[in-house]
Amino acid sequence: MSEKNNTAEKPPPIKSGNVACNVCLTEIPKSVAMSSEADDYTQYFCGVECYARWRNKTEKRQTKK
Repeated sequence: MSEKNNTAEKPPPIKSGNVACNVCLTEIPKSVAMSSEADDYTQYFCGVECYARWRNKTEKRQTKK
């Protein structure tokens, strides 16, 4: 297959100024997104519920170590 016809594997581009929630992948304006900055990247969340879900998963992974 040519590169042009193989678009099913690629996610649609995010509109300029928008970001995807790290948990539910909802596209939201960057200006209203909550964020958590790590060493090399920033993660965005659409709201407190998604941030709490992400935080709980992160804490569980850290306690298993």
